[in-house]
Amino acid sequence: MDIRAFYRADPRRQSSVEVPFGDGWTDHEDSHSTYRLSWVADTGEIYAVREPHPGGILARYLDQLDVDQADVSALRVEILAVADRDTIEAGLAGWPAVMSEHDSLRWVRTQLAALPAAP
Repeated sequence: MDIRAFYRADPRRQSSVEVPFGDGWTDHEDSHSTYRLSWVADTGEIYAVREPHPGGILARYLDQLDVDQADVSALRVEILAVADRDTIEAGLAGWPAVMSEHDSLRWVRTQLAALPAAP
């Protein structure tokens, strides 16, 4: 789903505090995009947003300067897990050092898949 649909699907997401977990995650199957991770306090969801960079990874820096931004409908959301903040932080301990590695989103998925199931 796109980012608009994600927020519309659950009104709690719209007013919730969010905790960021970086914005430079990569997926080896999608070399022209980066991903940002956030945890939503009111729902317990940690999600990834795919941010396409049609010009390649260097275009990410232009995006940060508001040059050639991707359309909001291109910002795809994937809910990765549901857990409380302490559980997410423990599962992603050390994430800043891993984020810049090749295919770092795989590490995130592996770490979050190993979390205990939410009640």
